[in-house]
Amino acid sequence: MKFNSYIFCLTIQRNGYNTKLVRQSNKVWKGLSMRTGDNGYIKELNYKLILDTIRTKGAISRADLARVTGLTRSTCSVTCERMIKQGVIIETGKVDSTGGRPPILLQINNRAGAVLGLKMMDDQILGAAIDLGGNIIQQHSLAMERDLPSEPYLQRFEEFISSILDIQRKDYPFIPILGMGIGLGGRISSEGVLLDSSVLGWSMVPLRARLEKRFNLPVHIENDVNTFAIGEKFFGAGKEYDTFLCLSVGEGTGLGIIINGMLYDGSHHGAGEIGHTRITFDPQAPRCTCGKQGCLEVFTSDRALVEAYHANTGTTVTIDSLIALATAGDETALKVFARAGMYLGTALSTLVNLFDPQAIIIGGERTNAATFFLPELQKHLEENCVYDLAKEVTLTVLQPSNDDWIRGVAALAIREFFSTNTLWRE
Repeated sequence: MKFNSYIFCLTIQRNGYNTKLVRQSNKVWKGLSMRTGDNGYIKELNYKLILDTIRTKGAISRADLARVTGLTRSTCSVTCERMIKQGVIIETGKVDSTGGRPPILLQINNRAGAVLGLKMMDDQILGAAIDLGGNIIQQHSLAMERDLPSEPYLQRFEEFISSILDIQRKDYPFIPILGMGIGLGGRISSEGVLLDSSVLGWSMVPLRARLEKRFNLPVHIENDVNTFAIGEKFFGAGKEYDTFLCLSVGEGTGLGIIINGMLYDGSHHGAGEIGHTRITFDPQAPRCTCGKQGCLEVFTSDRALVEAYHANTGTTVTIDSLIALATAGDETALKVFARAGMYLGTALSTLVNLFDPQAIIIGGERTNAATFFLPELQKHLEENCVYDLAKEVTLTVLQPSNDDWIRGVAALAIREFFSTNTLWRE
């Protein structure tokens, strides 16, 4: 039995299935051993493998599907015909052939379904219905009072979701909602419980259970910076990479980690809290919102930037006016951003030494000031990496956009539709 379990898991890995199956082979085998010879289950696995391959490869022929997945042409053809009848995929054209009948290409029918992408913040809620191709169908926002307790906040949140669902059913009746993805700042358990959030000031809130009961839809909840990383892997700049880091800069400083195509969030769902990594033990260092002194975030967040300017000039500014000052050539403003870049680059160099990523993707509101902090970031990243690793890392800076974050949140639910395994986490 152990031998069979080992071979089965290797076959799954070869065909591109989620590596979680390999890493938990004993656990998985216990669940599968009773299903040996279950043709329905094997068909389900093949279905999801083919579907995810079409999603990742784009327009593809049946013959190429068989080659990429390792399945027989007969299996691919029968499964694809089933998908076409269901409206999940469509035939999109033909390609040139050196002989014989030109092969017909297949692609995902993006409007076969949609998901809700929702981002919960202290001062507002963002929400959108997004189709399977990541295209926004409708988008809305709701201003919120700061520091609300969980119950009044969630009551308004549920009303907000209901309004989006009502609009979707009225205006797009033939695009069913398949589920919802939710991103928020904090530590989220694999059961969808908000363990703690310094952003919202809540702890131990069973969000998934409450919302699934209320809306009778699958609900997927994740830390917002992790959803940023998932979205870049699914729809954005991370599609071509297996291992990369997503740095978020703005009100806070956060990190999403993708390793071998999988989100890594740690054993206790706390990986990526780079903003609360201490980078100085100077007793005069500023105190962080987490209660410690000398964290990265006290030198790189919006609050840190405006406080640093005030400390050097005595002038009170907002983050927007600070950017305007830097744009106008204000020497102190430029030094404030340069110092933030130095700290960010130094912190990232440690991560490059640890993870050796293919790329670092920088997003968040404050990429609109990248011109002022990026040179120092790159300089200190390269200076502090071993073996010149930084020279092999592609650095991508995104334009600030809530759309990228909403697509990332939606990707939680979209991924479930396509996934060969219900576990997205590594």
